[in-house]
Amino acid sequence: MNNQDLYNRSGYLTFLVTLVFNLVFFAYISFVHPGTPDNPGQGTPSGYSK
Repeated sequence: MNNQDLYNRSGYLTFLVTLVFNLVFFAYISFVHPGTPDNPGQGTPSGYSK
């Protein structure tokens, strides 16, 4: 019998790289990025709309 890998190695590595990139990106947006002038995030808000 021939022992073969039956999964797509390059597709799996691409999936892992994309997964890690997305996790790092969302962590950056959530915890590091200061916000925009309209939505400053942690600072004092410029104003709320009713």
